[in-house]
Amino acid sequence: MNKDKLKIELLQKVIACNDEKLLKEVDNLLKSFPSQVNEDTQPYSKEAGVSFLSENQKETLKKRYESYLSHESETKEWSDVKAEIMKRHGF
Repeated sequence: MNKDKLKIELLQKVIACNDEKLLKEVDNLLKSFPSQVNEDTQPYSKEAGVSFLSENQKETLKKRYESYLSHESETKEWSDVKAEIMKRHGF
């Protein structure tokens, strides 16, 4: 199995998983390894738990999350989003 296919399969399994304990175990496992990220063939390392977001970006995310929680934002069911992606891109 190639690496990209394995990544997709793992992501699908994580998305489908409803076992909070298992998800926390996976999260802890992934946090224990420094991430190796590759973009434009230039590798660089990302330290676990370190944010690359600016304070402005964090504030924007905070406001959007608060808007979501207060039902001020328009939201869609995951099944609808997934169906739209399937329709548009054939995934």
